[in-house]
Amino acid sequence: MTYLDRLAQELARVGVGGRARTRILAEAADHLADGDEAAFGDPGALAQLFADELATQATTRSAYFAFGALAVAGTGFAAGWLLVVQRGTADITSAAFLPLGLVAAFALIACPQIAFASGLLSLLRARRLAKLRAAPAAELSLLARRTRTALAFGAASMVAFAAYALDYHNSFSRAQVTAGTAGAAALLLPLAVAAIAARRAAAVRSAVPGDAGDMFDDVPLALPRRPWLACFALAAVLAVPLLAAGGLDEGPRNAAAEVLLVVLCFAVFGRRLGLRD
Repeated sequence: MTYLDRLAQELARVGVGGRARTRILAEAADHLADGDEAAFGDPGALAQLFADELATQATTRSAYFAFGALAVAGTGFAAGWLLVVQRGTADITSAAFLPLGLVAAFALIACPQIAFASGLLSLLRARRLAKLRAAPAAELSLLARRTRTALAFGAASMVAFAAYALDYHNSFSRAQVTAGTAGAAALLLPLAVAAIAARRAAAVRSAVPGDAGDMFDDVPLALPRRPWLACFALAAVLAVPLLAAGGLDEGPRNAAAEVLLVVLCFAVFGRRLGLRD
């Protein structure tokens, strides 16, 4: 086997393929024509150097792309909420199949918040890692998990919206149901494209050592590294407008539900999203 053959094998092993591998091999061939093969060193080590840099570029780029897709989906979701849900007369017990209606109603509240929080965390991490030539593999893995989580719950929000419109169709006009379901289906497309990009980025494997870090490394503020204190503080901030908007009847209930949701999500997704140890 020639040096280029071994380099091609090593690039495939660390997940570098497609146009990137073709470009690297072409450049290596040009340099080999003018220099000594021994000066290039071990093909495996060289391939890993390329993978370390490409993994950083691809993972941060996919995080930015995913946040853009989430922004598009979120804008459409907000418009659909105002045009369909807010203009309907649906009572929680009027669903055609109540269990589905209850799950869809809860998902309409929880999934967009989880998607937004995960996407924002992903954006903050990508912004920091984009300044590095080769980021630690553990940090890239955490960034990829945040991106996948944001996209998954963004997609779940769209599915929940369509399910809600269909299950409560008696409370909406035919035009509202059609617009809600068709719009939700259309908004899944940019999320799916972003998910494919994230999957391709994850194929390139970095080997740079280092810890994954947590949310305190990503937030551009000097905060005490006390995760649960941050959780309760955030829950309190989010509960205040709900308490004020709901009045004496619904305000305390809505605020308490929001606090419970934030704390529950922090407990369930905290380690996956790098919120706590």
